[in-house]
Amino acid sequence: MKIYLALWKKWGFLCFIFCNYSMLLYAQQPVSGKVSAGDTALPGVVVYIKGTSVNTQTDGNGRFTVNAPAGATLSFSLMGYGSKEVPVGNRSFINVQLESVTQGLGEVVVVGYGTQKRKDLTGAISSLNATVYKDQPVLNASSALQGRVAGVSVANSSGAPGGAVKIRIRGANSINASNDPLYVIDGVALSSISIQDINVNDIASMDVLKDASATAIYGSRGANGVIIITTKNGKAGTMHIEYNGFLSSNKPMKKYDLLDAVGYAQQANHIAGSSVFADPLSYAGKGTDWQDLIFHNGITQNHQLSVSGGTDKSRYYISGYYVNQSGLLVNTGQEKFALRANLDSKLSNRVSIGLGIFAAHSNSNNNGDIGGKGNPVTAALAWAPTEPVYDSGAQYNRFAISPIWSNPYMTIKERNSVTSSNSAVLNGHLAYNITDWLALNINLGLDVNNSRNAYLNNDWISPGNPGSGQSSAETYTFQNSNSLTFHKKFNEKHDLTVMGIVEETSSKYNSFTAAGSGLTSTSNGYYNLGLNTSQGISSAYTNWALLSYVGRASYTFNDKYLITATYRADGSSKFQTTANKWGYFPSIGVGWRLSEESFIKDLGIFSNLKLRASWGITGNQSINPYSSLGLLTGMQYSYGTTTLYQGYLLGSPNNPDLKWETTKQTDIGLDVGLLGGRLNISADYYNKRTKDLLLQVPIASYDGGGTMYKNVGVVNNKGFEVFVDLTAIQQGDFSWTTSINASAYRNKVVSLGKDSILYRPVIGGGLINTNIQVVKTGEALGAFYLIPWQGIYRTDDNRTGGKAGDNHYTDVSGNGSIGYEDRVIAGSAIPRFQWGFNNNFRYKHFELNVFVQASHGNKIFNATYAGVAAPTSDVKYPTLAASANYWTSSNTGAVWADPASKTNRSYVESTQYLQDGSYVRLKNISLSYTLPRKATRFADVRFTLSAQNLYTITNYKGYDPEATSTSATSDADAGIDLGAYPSPRTITFGVNISL
Repeated sequence: MKIYLALWKKWGFLCFIFCNYSMLLYAQQPVSGKVSAGDTALPGVVVYIKGTSVNTQTDGNGRFTVNAPAGATLSFSLMGYGSKEVPVGNRSFINVQLESVTQGLGEVVVVGYGTQKRKDLTGAISSLNATVYKDQPVLNASSALQGRVAGVSVANSSGAPGGAVKIRIRGANSINASNDPLYVIDGVALSSISIQDINVNDIASMDVLKDASATAIYGSRGANGVIIITTKNGKAGTMHIEYNGFLSSNKPMKKYDLLDAVGYAQQANHIAGSSVFADPLSYAGKGTDWQDLIFHNGITQNHQLSVSGGTDKSRYYISGYYVNQSGLLVNTGQEKFALRANLDSKLSNRVSIGLGIFAAHSNSNNNGDIGGKGNPVTAALAWAPTEPVYDSGAQYNRFAISPIWSNPYMTIKERNSVTSSNSAVLNGHLAYNITDWLALNINLGLDVNNSRNAYLNNDWISPGNPGSGQSSAETYTFQNSNSLTFHKKFNEKHDLTVMGIVEETSSKYNSFTAAGSGLTSTSNGYYNLGLNTSQGISSAYTNWALLSYVGRASYTFNDKYLITATYRADGSSKFQTTANKWGYFPSIGVGWRLSEESFIKDLGIFSNLKLRASWGITGNQSINPYSSLGLLTGMQYSYGTTTLYQGYLLGSPNNPDLKWETTKQTDIGLDVGLLGGRLNISADYYNKRTKDLLLQVPIASYDGGGTMYKNVGVVNNKGFEVFVDLTAIQQGDFSWTTSINASAYRNKVVSLGKDSILYRPVIGGGLINTNIQVVKTGEALGAFYLIPWQGIYRTDDNRTGGKAGDNHYTDVSGNGSIGYEDRVIAGSAIPRFQWGFNNNFRYKHFELNVFVQASHGNKIFNATYAGVAAPTSDVKYPTLAASANYWTSSNTGAVWADPASKTNRSYVESTQYLQDGSYVRLKNISLSYTLPRKATRFADVRFTLSAQNLYTITNYKGYDPEATSTSATSDADAGIDLGAYPSPRTITFGVNISL
């Protein structure tokens, strides 16, 4: 009994204390306050009591009231502003200041191997927060970047689901080597996968490093700029569950205006000079619309579910993603799954670890290159509208009166080409704060891509000779980065950060291909390649590595004067000799925060005023491994027998002198903040010069022919870019924020060594019969090389011998005739000016976004248009409606030459088909409404109705001025539309549920 009494005294006393403490802790007290940004009140700020589900919002004057227990912490958050946590203590009134995440001086920016406050930056770095595009149904990070970051050009080369995208930062530097920027996700530099593989819903922010001061820390991989992607992490507190989903309807933005069956038959008779069609009028109300057959309204569905939370010690973010997208073209589409887990944990006050796992799987159907000049897009425009789809029953009409190409509906329906891909990014990091001023960071990363392609060509696709094939490829890239960082402040005026880095990167690629023809049965699809009577196999393997040593020092004096210096040494296995194996890349950047000077402060005008300047060198080694080695090429020969014997020919020759391509860049920038931080402007002028280009040059035939890599030539890019961010209105329940970015730049080939011109490969052979693009000194990359077309002869011209109604070309060579020797430079595929204009209007729970994106100054060679506008060897009778306006004696003001003329010569390779690729596009317009938690009782629910690519202003006569048939990796070959896959116009309904 005494024991129980003693225990009761001890535990009873503790229970008494605990109960009183709990009553004190949970004693509610009203807390009110005001939330502002500078002098501007912020309505709609969500105010949470941390660790509970209790919340409220600020009113039109930025004021709030909430019942909070003593000792509670209030959390304040608003889209577009940095979150903030404030302990209540014993206060009953709290004033809170939030900073814009767009240009806030206190914003932390990822600068490569670390972070830095924006106010301390000396380099040209632009940041894009995920909140900027939150109401737009973007499926990939490239769409999020387009038109929103100054100096970054994004073009959707293909509108196919998962189609290729070309991203360029401050122009193109190289002719043959890659001009793609480096993508770094959570510290891992991607090599095996692309930015298209990353789930855009997981991205918290993207920081774009543009000048040499910012990119030189990445050395050989930073010549084309760097895009650093930071994914979302969990926050301490209660579990947060969020669902994002949308459903889109996709349709073509426009159609070609073509002749109907009657008009086509009449024009065919005129061209042939005979009755090809006995009674053209009999086709009235009849005919086939081939465009309608190959295009359809596609559906896209997207679903994302994420769970995040944690404690002060451990945090987690887990998400799953699913997208199913059917393309504009019939029988095309993509399905994709992705999973991410980000885990962070503090092992102690000094040691923390983290693990990031991303895995994705995609299946694509017929989304790749759909062929050359006779692909379904061009064929659908050229096929005679008088032709039926089927001969009888289910038998396709294989041959038309024109063109010589296959039935486009048959081609697109019977194609069977699939691509599946498994990709992953794994990264683990450890941070050890050795002292308060010295920290060690270790980051291990692995990015992996395993892909498989398979195809079946049945009897419709390959009459009498069906075939099948499969190929697989796997790429593994491993990265280990180790950094030691010293950071210390001295006497409150001197702030010094010194970092040393050792990094290793290695990448392996392995591929295998098996294919054949003469398939004895198509019932097994592409799964039994042994049924091919003729078979072939091939394989490939590459392995490259990079070893790097990096040093960076940043110094700030009195929060006014800034200097950052970087030096990186990269050793690449792609170069043979010890002397050339290593590249050295220094940079220096300085800044002067004039707004901290008393003579500027006294003006009372600027919230920020900073002048920046930088210089540095970066490198490029983006060529295939073993390019500097002397290689043999395999060749099989039968020696007149039925057996193939393996042999070898001389391949590319040895070039031990091959070395790094290097880019020197100078940048001058100005950052200005006005109106208490409501107006922020950043402007930069840059000049970068790339020399020792890694260029494939031809080898003389007497030396064996072919090509080899050499360091030849110089390319220059210079330009100006500006970004303006403005909170235009912030009054009561209404606000308007807007941002404008603009970029103007010039690209110029300064030198090609001993050559002055290099001819690019012929694209669309048969329709296009010679080179129409060149690389020429004094001109921009992507230069078009065409015969000048001056219209048509209205009357006979005795001076030139031109006949009335014939095409009129310029005799540039002066030899008295027209030919390919008369080609001249006629513009470039590279835009000269691009801009974006983003607006957000908010009224109470409604929000409207209007986003306009534009590109100017580039040319497009519309080979698709050429194929349907005039008779050629492939298309006997044109289908373009405008082609009916041809010259006759009674129509001398016509646009087109008389297609029946026996003296007329029509050159497709002329400026007649070179069109202005400039456009202004309403990229997105969306209206959102939010049901707050207090209305739904369980979650914040947001509904969004939006439209993408709703309206385009352009003089381009094709489907889409963004789409191109050239590779997205090339800038020397660009801007040729030969049946390119266009982007759709999209109507989207989206839902966001936040628990």
